[in-house]
Amino acid sequence: MTENTETGDSPKAISGEKKAEIAPPPAEKHIGHEEKKILEAGKVREMELEERLLRLQAEFENYKKRAARENEMRRENAMADAMLKLLPLVDDFGMAMAHIGKSTHKDFEHGMELIYAKMLDLLKKEGVEEMKALGESFDPYKHDALRQGDGPEGKVIEVIQKGYVFRGKILRHAKVVVGKGGDKNE
Repeated sequence: MTENTETGDSPKAISGEKKAEIAPPPAEKHIGHEEKKILEAGKVREMELEERLLRLQAEFENYKKRAARENEMRRENAMADAMLKLLPLVDDFGMAMAHIGKSTHKDFEHGMELIYAKMLDLLKKEGVEEMKALGESFDPYKHDALRQGDGPEGKVIEVIQKGYVFRGKILRHAKVVVGKGGDKNE
């Protein structure tokens, strides 16, 4: 048998009969006394961090529950404050209702006007304002169109229900009738 001079392999190696080299088993490392201490300290640190994480998770859950309770209390207090401000109006309506048969039509009408003015004043003090709609161009962000009628095209020709704004935000859209054209006064 001749050797392959180009590669230096024997004929057996060329035919694929080369023996696979077997690596010796990895030598077992002997952990020294100091290395054991480092591993134990790492495990202790890991347990401390895990315990801290669990404590933080519990604290966060308690915070979320406390914040939700506080928000609910704020909401209830705000509602109670609003209702307290409405009670004088309820009292005025009660007095008006008690005098329906005893007063003249003019007295009753004047009493209702006073109560209405008080309500509007209360709303204004709280930041609620009536939205101007009549004669304005229809705006779907401010108005709910209920139907169309004869009038200037795209203009609000009738307000069915007033709209209100609360501190710059729309509280209730105005329900309106929008002109579809065909009005002689366009």
